[in-house]
Amino acid sequence: MAILEGFVLATICVGLALAARQLALASRVAVGGASSDRAPVPDFGADPTDWPTVTVLVPAHNEEQVMPGCLAAMAALEYPGDRHRILVIDDRSTDRTGAIADAFTGCDPRIAVLHRGQAARPGKSAAVAEATAITTSDVVVLFDADYLPPPGLLKELVAPFADPGVGATMGRVVPSNSDVNLLTRLLDLERRAGYGVDQTGRALWRLLPQFGGTVGGIRRAALESVGGWREGHLAEDTDLTFRLALGGWRIAFLGHACCYEEVPEDCVSRFRQVRRWAYGHNECLLSYWAAVLLSRRLRAMQKLDGALILLFYMFPACALLSTLAAILVLAYGSGPGLLPEAWPALEPLLAVAVLAPYAQIMTAAVIDRQQHVVRVLPLLFASSSLSLLASAAAVALLLRDRICGRSPGWDKTRRYRPA
Repeated sequence: MAILEGFVLATICVGLALAARQLALASRVAVGGASSDRAPVPDFGADPTDWPTVTVLVPAHNEEQVMPGCLAAMAALEYPGDRHRILVIDDRSTDRTGAIADAFTGCDPRIAVLHRGQAARPGKSAAVAEATAITTSDVVVLFDADYLPPPGLLKELVAPFADPGVGATMGRVVPSNSDVNLLTRLLDLERRAGYGVDQTGRALWRLLPQFGGTVGGIRRAALESVGGWREGHLAEDTDLTFRLALGGWRIAFLGHACCYEEVPEDCVSRFRQVRRWAYGHNECLLSYWAAVLLSRRLRAMQKLDGALILLFYMFPACALLSTLAAILVLAYGSGPGLLPEAWPALEPLLAVAVLAPYAQIMTAAVIDRQQHVVRVLPLLFASSSLSLLASAAAVALLLRDRICGRSPGWDKTRRYRPA
């Protein structure tokens, strides 16, 4: 029973730390302004030749449904001079993705297509690594195939590279289909909290904002200095985030640089999406948790922030197991123990901790001047429960694959936009 009690108490401590972090970031954003970009953003100036060369990468696997709209938006991107190109990565597609992309090359000389055959290594990280290797631009910018960037976004994502210490930039992702059903409304709340509060607060405090793998740019020199893309990884963005941080590079979060995406409109797609994210994120936990805590480049608060970020998708599985363990201890334990003795003090703290996600969402809604979106807030438990189960499933799959020596599978997120 002592081992079970220790596991339960450790899980509770991690949960309280995660909640305290959420509340602290919500408070920081509430008193610190609407976004991290209140401070002046570096700029390359008015001379177009002073701006770095850019390659926009658009990885696409069976994306014929959204490819026309995406490429129309890419073609409308504005950038100083003739210093950017758009490379569509037709990644082993079996539909008309490649043909649609090829058709755009005849209309816009800036657009090119890399066709990866069925024998190519699967996965977004492998596709992006292959595309990066055949380009020579100073900066690489990524967009997913369902994204619709406004014309001025590319310049906004590249401007912070005027600061030589910035290794990557990250914009804000905004759902374009938030009013479709209850799930999309709940995911809109989560996105608001994640970008409007969590990422913004970390930027304001100079902690560790994350590069999200899309709506973001990477300095080629920074990418090469940390070893390039890690192929075969399901969370190549989180992996790169921590390698950049450990390598001494900063990630600039730009709350004003908004891009529009589809969020899942059904529970099955959302479950698979979170399971994929959690699987890759937990791979990063195993790779970088000790390195973050022992790093000499990171400040103490950055280490704490990084360690808690890495634990984010492991915590749900531990919470489920610790709940079962707590029931066993409290129901069948004999005599006084650590958990029964500590519970009276922990219970009020846990009651406050449960409110932390709601505090972030309400803060984001106020900052965005969209208070009406919190009308579905009482139902947040529905999407949170789905994510909890998906995260726990990801831990089980990761353990199975590590034990059996299997490679991770990849679930493509369903698209909903009319072709």
